[in-house]
Amino acid sequence: MSYFYLILAVVSISVARFLNMRDSPPILGIYTRPGKWYFLKFLLFFGLLHFRKLMNKLRGEKVAANQSGYGVKSRSSPELMDCSQPLSSDPKAIDAVYFNSASKDGQYLVGATARRPNGVINGFLYLKVPQIGLLLSPKIPDTTLQQTKEEEEAGVFGAEGIKFEPIEPMKRWKLTYQGKMKLFENPEKEVTVDLRAEWKSNLPVFDFDTDMDPAPVARAFAKETWSREYFELLKQAHQTHYEQHGDIDGTVTIDGVEFPLHLNSMRDHSYGHKREWKNFHRYGLHMVTLEDGTRFGLGVVSCPINFAQMELGYVYKPNGEVVPLQRCDLKLYEHGEDGTPPLDYAFNFWAGNKKYCCQVKVLHSPEFYIGDEWEARVVERMATFKVNGVPGWGIAEWEYRNTLGKVAI
Repeated sequence: MSYFYLILAVVSISVARFLNMRDSPPILGIYTRPGKWYFLKFLLFFGLLHFRKLMNKLRGEKVAANQSGYGVKSRSSPELMDCSQPLSSDPKAIDAVYFNSASKDGQYLVGATARRPNGVINGFLYLKVPQIGLLLSPKIPDTTLQQTKEEEEAGVFGAEGIKFEPIEPMKRWKLTYQGKMKLFENPEKEVTVDLRAEWKSNLPVFDFDTDMDPAPVARAFAKETWSREYFELLKQAHQTHYEQHGDIDGTVTIDGVEFPLHLNSMRDHSYGHKREWKNFHRYGLHMVTLEDGTRFGLGVVSCPINFAQMELGYVYKPNGEVVPLQRCDLKLYEHGEDGTPPLDYAFNFWAGNKKYCCQVKVLHSPEFYIGDEWEARVVERMATFKVNGVPGWGIAEWEYRNTLGKVAI
């Protein structure tokens, strides 16, 4: 009987100590750490994600858009997803497409056109041709463009010379630009550019609503303080986002001289009720093609109103099979938290039960701002890579919350 009371006392003391345990404070006041209920919350969210994915399959993936995310699709067909989407009534409504591209020979092309209310486009274009150098669309570092009334009514992804057009859902897009661009090394010098290219792919789409591994999502949310308000904010902030790798072929004529373009490329499409750049603390993303045919898109995002740090992404194996990211050990607070992202760094990630060691060397780091108040500062980094010893090329995009407002250009 004495043993029973001894065990009961030990258990009681342990439970009391556990209940009185204080969670560790966030790193730098931003990056939350696992608390005492972390493992229970992880299991609950992990199970929820699996359940929603199962129910989505049983329903034939035909679910209303306002129920999408965390295992459930937003649209029932590629045709309904890969086109311009109706903007919500929110002033921060978003429907955005983005292309980034690189080649083994040092060509780079990065561009985006995010549709916003009142015909506003958050848009930009970078183009590097080794014989010429790195070119920037003329308004950079500002990215606020204005559509014509006809472009706005037609739901065009483009403005002021930049235009991205879907030709065949999840297969082909047309990319064009006619206008001036300025040299990165000498912004006072402008050249006349005529870009005509086509993006093509026969690779599968990675839909972040349905295809992510549940573990990194559950890890991110389990670190946060849960409440009714917290989950309401999660619902409001949700955006459908999918990515697909492919290739770009075309030509660009610069001051009358034509250059062929052949690049490996990633494109994405995001849409949702709203995108509030003020909610993002920072992120670091990597979109890469390797010599052996492996491709990947992955990184870490810090959006403290929803999660302090989430690992997300995928890997295309050389045979075209796509597998979700399981883990990434890149910690944002250890890399460029002062606003200057590293130019030479490395990290590990796991996908398909395989470990990858990724080394990054940045060649160019042009910057731009997004939003009426320049709420976000984005560093678009043209880079070379080495992953498990295999050379590669691509883009590393790092974003920071800009609290200084518009600065003098």
